[in-house]
Amino acid sequence: MRLGACRRAPQGTMPHDRSISKTANLAEMADSVSPIGTSVSDAIKHNRARSKRYREEYDRLEPFEQIARIVIMRRGQLGLSQQELAVRMGTTASVISRIESGQHRTSTDTLRRLANALDGQAMFGFEFEPGETELIAL
Repeated sequence: MRLGACRRAPQGTMPHDRSISKTANLAEMADSVSPIGTSVSDAIKHNRARSKRYREEYDRLEPFEQIARIVIMRRGQLGLSQQELAVRMGTTASVISRIESGQHRTSTDTLRRLANALDGQAMFGFEFEPGETELIAL
């Protein structure tokens, strides 16, 4: 049974019969590994080691999460709310929220407008060999 899944007691059972199910769930939970007390980086390392699917999804989302961290930090430095940044950018707060979630692809045009709204400049680059980076201002 998945954690958090509810098990419905069969019709006609008494309330005290349901406590057996709860006890069984507690035993299942005791055998699981809790993320509480684990650093985020340790949890990521653990999950990457255990699951190919997790690794692939983590690697796919990493660039978007990096952008999200930059946007959140810069917005904080400027003391802007998501709504205020959206107004500067000519978009909606929900667009800013999606960018800051780190879960969505963002077009180069949106990144350019976002950088301008954050009093910066978007840079796009290529690296063919370590140390050989070509950057283009958007």
